[in-house]
Amino acid sequence: MTLQLGPVVVQQPLWLLLMLALLAACMLTRRYSTQNDWTRLITPAVFAYLGGNGRGRRQWSFALLTAALTALSLSQPTLRQSDDDTWRHSTGWVLLADVSRSMTLTDIVPSRLSAVRESLIELALQSGARPVSLILYAGDAFLVAPPAFDKSVFIEHAALLEHGVISTEGSNLTRALSLATAVVQDSQFANARIFVLGDSGGISKASLAAARYLSENGHQVDVLVFSARGDSPVTSNQQAELSLDEAGAKALALNGNGRYLIANRFGSIDLDELDLQQQADASTHSKLRSLVWKQQSHCILLAAIPLVLMLFRRETNG
Repeated sequence: MTLQLGPVVVQQPLWLLLMLALLAACMLTRRYSTQNDWTRLITPAVFAYLGGNGRGRRQWSFALLTAALTALSLSQPTLRQSDDDTWRHSTGWVLLADVSRSMTLTDIVPSRLSAVRESLIELALQSGARPVSLILYAGDAFLVAPPAFDKSVFIEHAALLEHGVISTEGSNLTRALSLATAVVQDSQFANARIFVLGDSGGISKASLAAARYLSENGHQVDVLVFSARGDSPVTSNQQAELSLDEAGAKALALNGNGRYLIANRFGSIDLDELDLQQQADASTHSKLRSLVWKQQSHCILLAAIPLVLMLFRRETNG
């Protein structure tokens, strides 16, 4: 629960109730002082008979004021950072592309792999200020483009994507997601978005668990499938490889707290449905909160130092 007070956001507003109670107690317990040390030795009546100055003022309780300022600091008032790029760099995209033999099928025109190339380049162009990285997987997985703000290297690798760059056949999606997790951790991304581009091959309990682990740590796994539904103009030898595990792909996106999209027969995917321009909400990501919001508690505690010194002085003189 937070409280918005103009440009200030109070992260722990319940402490404000204690602050108000302390201020009220401070108002009620003010004591009258003549500002004369003789009043500590003799009674006010004798002091007045001797011609002492009876004028004085109300004195505040420095102890209660200090406690009120401490309660205010514990409420964690914050101001939003003016430069959003300083925290957006703690977010990034990791793209996983399947380059197994099944991706060479032509049920997607001109081929599944060709459609993946185009989507990879389009995603890189829409990544904005976020760093992007590329992982290729088949029977194994390899990081071919580490996270970088310059998209030229990524686009170059994506344009040259082809079957055979990984000699081991298969679709080891679990290995690819594990490698993506390592990239996210090594890059210290507070909030990462992982895109899986393939034909739904390699989805297993282990890959679902890997996607779930990423989502539980504040990341998101989106699944983009390049495989046509129904009958397709391919040879009988290829027909066995056309099976689309749509239920598995949807489960992968669900476990990764992401979205599932499937390409049409021409390999086109409406990327607008992915809401690529969305930004992580710092109120729900503790790692981002410290980057987006600047705490003001230390300034309040500094203001309490003179009150503490005055309190020590009064106690010493008393």
